[in-house]
Amino acid sequence: MKTIAVLTDSSADLSVAEAKSLGINIIRMPLIVDETQYLEEVEIDLETFIAKMRAGSDVKTSSPILGDLFAKWEELLKTHDEVIYIPISSGLSSSFNTALAVSKNYDGKVVVIDAKFVCYPLTMLCLDVLDMISKGYSGVEIKTIVEKDAELWACLMPYNLNALMKGGRISPAVAALGNLLKIVPLLKVENGAIDIQDKVRTHKKAYDKAIKICTDVENFDDYRFLVVDGDCMKESLEVAKKLEKIVNAPVEIHKMRAVIMSHTGPSTVACGRVKKLKY
Repeated sequence: MKTIAVLTDSSADLSVAEAKSLGINIIRMPLIVDETQYLEEVEIDLETFIAKMRAGSDVKTSSPILGDLFAKWEELLKTHDEVIYIPISSGLSSSFNTALAVSKNYDGKVVVIDAKFVCYPLTMLCLDVLDMISKGYSGVEIKTIVEKDAELWACLMPYNLNALMKGGRISPAVAALGNLLKIVPLLKVENGAIDIQDKVRTHKKAYDKAIKICTDVENFDDYRFLVVDGDCMKESLEVAKKLEKIVNAPVEIHKMRAVIMSHTGPSTVACGRVKKLKY
């Protein structure tokens, strides 16, 4: 049986220790904080990053450094026959298209998959891929299954509009008015892209609406439900408990890390569903 390594990027919300314990390899993405570049989890930790965001720092993200990506592929191919690379959704970054183009130089030894996932659902998918590998699936077979059947729907609810303004998604005037009126945007993640789902007054209404949409499926057993916590555990627990009552199953809470938080800001709560893969 061929040995296959699984690689993703830091949009999967995994710390160094978590990635190692799960057997998932990570390529870290650069963060630009007040014009200074850091490698996420290598040169700046999450607590420092959050503190800087709360203090008003300007933050941006970038795709993995190509040289680092090539080096990681080469490193993994010394001990594995193939590498499966699952980056952040192509709808959110150029990472996938760039990696796919370059992978053609590796004679099929690097398989790049566009799962259209982000945040902890990307980790969940990597765990499914590891399970498929253990069952003897090839990289090409896994790519076909994932790109055909993987499905994520999620809703992110920022605490305020400041990060969206700094990221250029809304104007300063709209952000100021929205914050004054306590407008909470619901940002949906669907088909691998982020768009506005709705705008409501108060966070409670936002949480309730997100949960209602998230659970609008025929069969709860076909999905795994989760909450991603952007440094506001009290609110995240509230959303998780409401979700659990509806789906009648445990709902995991996972920590949002810097890549997505840089676009939504601290104190963001997200809830979502991931369709279970059949293989």
